Amino acid sequence: MTEQSKTEINLNHLSGKKIVIWTSILTPTLLILSIFFMGGGHGTYFFGKLFFPIPMIIAGINDRITDLAAWIAVLQIPIYGLSMYSVRHKKWKIVGLGILLIHISLFFVAMTAANGFD
Repeated sequence: MTEQSKTEINLNHLSGKKIVIWTSILTPTLLILSIFFMGGGHGTYFFGKLFFPIPMIIAGINDRITDLAAWIAVLQIPIYGLSMYSVRHKKWKIVGLGILLIHISLFFVAMTAANGFD
């Protein structure tokens, strides 16, 4: 077994159970943070758009946050984690970068598509 540098991340030791646990902690934390800053409709939707762009695009299309958007928000980060776990070989960095770039692109779409949620 070769020795890895301290900065290199090894995803092989992460089990599906650990990913479910971490994403189960991260998702409600980000949801609570986003809802807190939304302030019952009187705050900013920026964090909702930043962390959950797909549900906010759906909200922008429907002019309200629907049940579908809420479920997608709950499942989005675990899907990201499971996608990273499913490619535990050398291409995981490319997949992670792809997820990041798609998420950033969707954030900018959400900033324009969900104009009613400012």
